[in-house]
Amino acid sequence: MQLSLPQKDLAQQLQIVTRALPTRSTVSTVEGVLFSCDGQSLSLTATNLEMGIRTQMNVNTQAKGQVVLPGKITEIIRRLPGDLVSLTVNPENYLTKILSGQAEFEVYGLNAEDYPELPAFEPEQARLAFSVKTTDFRRALRQTLFAVSVDETKPAFTGVLFTLQDSFLQLVASDTFRLAATRCQLEKMSNPGEILVPAKSLQEVLRILPDDETVVQAAVIGNQLFLQFEDIIFSTRLIDENFPNVERVIPQDFIGEATIETENLLATIERAALLSAEENNIVHLIIGAGSMVVRAASKLGKIQESIPLELEGEGVEIALNVRFLLDMLKITEGHHCYLKITGPNKPCILKDSLDTNYLYLVLPIKL
Repeated sequence: MQLSLPQKDLAQQLQIVTRALPTRSTVSTVEGVLFSCDGQSLSLTATNLEMGIRTQMNVNTQAKGQVVLPGKITEIIRRLPGDLVSLTVNPENYLTKILSGQAEFEVYGLNAEDYPELPAFEPEQARLAFSVKTTDFRRALRQTLFAVSVDETKPAFTGVLFTLQDSFLQLVASDTFRLAATRCQLEKMSNPGEILVPAKSLQEVLRILPDDETVVQAAVIGNQLFLQFEDIIFSTRLIDENFPNVERVIPQDFIGEATIETENLLATIERAALLSAEENNIVHLIIGAGSMVVRAASKLGKIQESIPLELEGEGVEIALNVRFLLDMLKITEGHHCYLKITGPNKPCILKDSLDTNYLYLVLPIKL
């Protein structure tokens, strides 16, 4: 197999697929990238056996063949000096010669027959299918992924719950101390349903999704979720666990609601975190008519700052995890943030003024 490809394009495709490579594996071929050419296109595939990424690019050649090259191939291609890359694979021992400019590499490849077979993307076999704009999907992922648990002993909470209903996709994530929920309009939907998607896989999706009006095609086939956009096919195994009923934990009655300028609140909480984050992560909010007092203290010292707000109903004094607040405020897009109050030592809800579909619930710290 002999190929000649633009260095920039090949490096970009490799940068995408190698996000699915495992840090280490007992299966040597899985630690590499599968190059497969059918004479018209070159596909690149990587997998960690839980998720997989495949990209495709057109080639001007009649050559056909396959080879698995080590994950280091990404750095090799990225650092090549020439505009074009020539790859020549010896079919007998899979030694691959790489030429670009004045640089010449010889890389030891592996037999592609030993590469694990990825689940087939056959949309006609899907039990659930939907399509969504990339911009909407990216926003929904950013609004929820940070709230997922990293505790592997609670597998249901290491994923994001996708619910398809009434032409909307709802995403919910929780680590049992907080909960983030949002939804976005779908372009198409086959039928209602729910799936639980690993957050680790979705983090990689967020990194490779284009920030434009591209439409993502999604299909659930067996226990796999497939996402297709541009020339990329992403697949991940689903989590076979039951996610709790979200509606039961979201309060419906509130004693007050504060409207606060997002930029002002974020800057104030960041300053409070300078002292609280080193020790206990606690920030005290004293919400009253016209203003909120923010307090934090640790062995390093203490801080108190007052910021203006508009309050309807009753105020409250509440202690929250400062990191939980910062996670939400950093992705808030609206000029204002709404803080809905249920009472002392009770959950509070934060909302983004620019996205009424987004809800962030935080449990207080009882002192």
